[in-house]
Amino acid sequence: MPAPRPRIAVSSCLLGNPVRYDGTDRFNESICNHLTRRFEIVALCPEVEAGLGTPRPPVRLTGSPRHPLALGVEDANLDVTAALQRFSDGWLVQAKSLSGLILKSRSPSCGLRDTPVFDLHGAIQSHGAGLFTRIVIRCYPQLPVDDEIGIANAKQRNVFIDRVEQYALQRHCT
Repeated sequence: MPAPRPRIAVSSCLLGNPVRYDGTDRFNESICNHLTRRFEIVALCPEVEAGLGTPRPPVRLTGSPRHPLALGVEDANLDVTAALQRFSDGWLVQAKSLSGLILKSRSPSCGLRDTPVFDLHGAIQSHGAGLFTRIVIRCYPQLPVDDEIGIANAKQRNVFIDRVEQYALQRHCT
């Protein structure tokens, strides 16, 4: 019997699911064409799974770049930080069965390195990872993680694939 394909989680919007704040998707042909044949794909949307619904008011990261809050863009009194943190903390158990993660860039929950963090006056003060991604990376620093921008580059995609396969092999052998 052949070995099972490594499991990776992919931001649900990149798989064509209409889960973004405005009820749209960001279908990514590169991910769907190149990676679904090679890996078992698990769809993931921290915002929907945290109970925020679709459509929902847009949020952005605001405050301290090291510990930002996820606040409403139009209503700063809307604070979904705790909901995203609760979901993320609970989701970590599922991460044990994964060998990789592909996330939506610039997302306040899923961004990897380019999510803007705004100051209290609405000016961008830095860029970093979304709330969900921060928690996952802190708890699983060796887990291969990339975003759709990285996966679009063939060389970077191949590096990610190799890392996922090595990670899966190491998990299987231990």
